[in-house]
Formats: sequence, C-alpha cells, structure tokens
Amino acid sequence: MKTNLLLAALVSAFVSVQAVAQTTTEDPNRAERRGRMAASTPEQRAERQTAQMKKQLTLTAEQETAVAAINLKYAQQAQKLMTNGDRDRETLKQARDVMQGKDGELKAVLSKEQYQQYETMRDEQRNRMREGRGPRNNR
Repeated sequence: MKTNLLLAALVSAFVSVQAVAQTTTEDPNRAERRGRMAASTPEQRAERQTAQMKKQLTLTAEQETAVAAINLKYAQQAQKLMTNGDRDRETLKQARDVMQGKDGELKAVLSKEQYQQYETMRDEQRNRMREGRGPRNNR
C-alpha cells in the first residue's frame, strides 16, 4: 500500500514538473504584435520606424524627410524578400545586404552621435528578437 502511494506521488510530481517546464514565459501580446507586423504594409512599417527614430534620435525636419524616404525604400525591398517566402542562405544574404545599404544611407544623413544612437537601437532590437526566439537547436 505504501509502495503504491509513494509511486503515485512520484509519478504526479514528475508529471507536474514536466508540465511546468513546458510552459513559456512569452509575452502574450508578442504574438499579436508579430501578427500585426506581418500584416502591415511597407509604408506602415516605414512610417512606424521613422516615428521611432524621430523620437529617439531627435531628427531635424530635413533629416526626418530623408530618413522617411530611406525607411520606405528599404521596407519595400524587404517586403520583396519576405513575399519570396524562401529562407535559404541566398535570401538571408540579400536581406543582410539590404540592411547594410540602409545603414550606409542613414549614416550619410545622421550626425555621428545620432548614428551611434541608431546603432544602439538596432542592436537592442536584434537582442530582443534573439531572446524572443529562445534556445535554438544546433542544426
């Protein structure tokens, strides 16, 4: 009798530990934001990026106009890559090239201090994205 009771307690403890280990701590709004982002147009994404940059980098009116044009140009290029649907090395290389082109154009428009702030913003965004993916299997 004691053996059966002990066995039942161990099994229930094991099952509850497994259930807790499988829960995620992902922000419930994250999936919603991700869905909105995927459904947004390049124009909407560029507008959102420009507003964020204006706020965080304190852009002048001339800079804001130039940054808006750059953001739109590269959002449209990124859209072409996203609609392609491929996730192969070539597409990733093209995406990296698009981002490097954008960074180069922004560097020409922003002051040195603003560009450093932009790099910090970009790096923080990348880190948040990496954290959101969670641990990855070595493939």
